Amino acid sequence: MTMTANDFAGTAPIRRATSSWSVSPNSGFKISGANGRVPLEQVDHSQFLVGAAFEFDHSATLDDLVRRMVADGTSESDARAAVDDARTYKPSASEPTDLASIPSFMRWFENSYGRHTLAAIIHDRLIRDVPNSGALGSDALADRFFRLMMREAGMPWLKRWIMWAAVALRSRWAAGGWRRVAIAAWILLALTGITASITAVASAWFGSFAPASPSQLMAFAVILPVASAPLWGRQFAASMIAASAALWILPAALFGLVGFGIYSGLESLALRFGAT
Repeated sequence: MTMTANDFAGTAPIRRATSSWSVSPNSGFKISGANGRVPLEQVDHSQFLVGAAFEFDHSATLDDLVRRMVADGTSESDARAAVDDARTYKPSASEPTDLASIPSFMRWFENSYGRHTLAAIIHDRLIRDVPNSGALGSDALADRFFRLMMREAGMPWLKRWIMWAAVALRSRWAAGGWRRVAIAAWILLALTGITASITAVASAWFGSFAPASPSQLMAFAVILPVASAPLWGRQFAASMIAASAALWILPAALFGLVGFGIYSGLESLALRFGAT
């Protein structure tokens, strides 16, 4: 899809020239304009308006999306049109973005902005309130596109896969029905595995106090993510990543949530009593 001078309705026409994204020049992102920059206008405490059209132009990634859509029954011409639409972002005053939707208490892991910014903006556009109603017709495929865009933008392997697992979890939960039931069951199994691993370590350190030996508990904790992976369907790899990452991310996230909650309470008190 060729970007035109009317890509940003309601503003002065943008230039037809494109350039590589200045943050990550080899990412495949092409920005409308000569400097490779994407202006942002803040409209409230967390929402921004994007001031330049851009597109993702990495042929191997786009061909991968087309092949997967064709394999699911879409004609090649329709698949290419859908992918062409999905890879292109046209700013709109009616569609602000919060960049990457990362809770404040999780910013120690990743900020809402960075090398993943443009990938997150495109991904948000592809995920609608009604599941699977975005340009690609599949939230799971949109999640995969997000991961592949982050790869080209230079995001480290583990971080981009953890972020992919997070959006995949959201997509399957939002789909409702049996997918939500399966995710709820997976969460229970994941918590069971985490508890087993913590118990195994504590039992080995302080002396056996559990009904099973530490080695048996740890073997159970390792096997459980593999056994529960089918609950994520074709996104089973996200299940494995999420289960592995949760073991060390959840404790830190809980501490962060508690600290953020205390701060929020103190800030509310300060505002109530008129502190400036």
